[in-house]
Amino acid sequence: MKILYINNIPSPYRVEFFNELGKHCQLTVLFERSSALDRDKRWRAEEFLNFTGIFLKGKKIGTDASFCPGVIQYLNKDYDAIVLGGYSSPTYMLAMEYMKLHRIRFLMNADGGFIKSDSWFLRKVKTRYIGLASGWLSSGGETDKYLDYYGADKKYIYQYPFSSVSEKQLCHPDEEEKRCLKAQLEIKEKKVAIAVGQFIPRKGFDYLINAAGKIPREYGVLLIGGHTGIEFSKLREINSASNVHFLDFMNKERLNLYYKAADIFVFPTREDIWGLVLNEAMACGLPSVASVKANASIELIEDNINGYLIDPENVELMAERMLVLFQEDKKRISMGANALKTARNFTIEQMALKHISILNNWKKCMNGGS
Repeated sequence: MKILYINNIPSPYRVEFFNELGKHCQLTVLFERSSALDRDKRWRAEEFLNFTGIFLKGKKIGTDASFCPGVIQYLNKDYDAIVLGGYSSPTYMLAMEYMKLHRIRFLMNADGGFIKSDSWFLRKVKTRYIGLASGWLSSGGETDKYLDYYGADKKYIYQYPFSSVSEKQLCHPDEEEKRCLKAQLEIKEKKVAIAVGQFIPRKGFDYLINAAGKIPREYGVLLIGGHTGIEFSKLREINSASNVHFLDFMNKERLNLYYKAADIFVFPTREDIWGLVLNEAMACGLPSVASVKANASIELIEDNINGYLIDPENVELMAERMLVLFQEDKKRISMGANALKTARNFTIEQMALKHISILNNWKKCMNGGS
């Protein structure tokens, strides 16, 4: 099967997925640009091992988009399926308009999405371009609703397990392993929660710092992801949260050590169309206190089974749930085992196999099959 995938940037998890998908098909991936402005320069992709990666030439626009007219030369080639990684960049829009004009069917991927109170014009734009596809790849039920609202045909919306975790990363360290890792990483507290992400308002780390100030100082909270800025340090001081520690950006290998050493994961985001850090935490057997403002939380967390769902603005409840997991060892370990069980169904390998199944089924439908 020959597949063309058009994507904005070669983010590490995407490249890992493309390498896995390329084991099952002849895959070509067009990238609009090599990096995004809002990402640490160390956030870079692995090698292109099992697919052909091509960087288009064009004018960079915004954080991670470009206008690349050269995309058109690839659209008339003989592919069994063409997949677009979104709809909102000028390159995507040009490709979609061209394929619509020349009656070339294609699929559109959506990692997630929330229905919003858009202006009349913005809703028209979304409906126009989302509606141009002939099939849609969706990360779950909430994304199905989003796609349907903006013009997708329900009959051709296909769900897949979205992930950045490979099967080899699945693990559930016991208490002794965690103790040794804490010593290796020089973590002083006997039990710690971690949160991972950029230090930007949308990630909700301010909520977590407030919550950390409401739990005993014997429990640590590690915020991992970059340079904090003075506002986070001031917030820690205001909340007398000396148990909060800020850590810089880490590569995947070192970050995995912290996932394994931690006891719980907190995901306090104000909004994430998915939230792959939750997949990564659950793959290490961590129970989570997770914001309902992310599709990953909605799709992956069963409240009080493998984690807790919370409104991130409810700082009191966030602190309460964290404290339960810190203090009730049997509950924490049991919920962590359930989290790992969920994560086994959301791996890059499962994601790639599901894509191949979907694309074969879609092609059959487009050719008049049932």
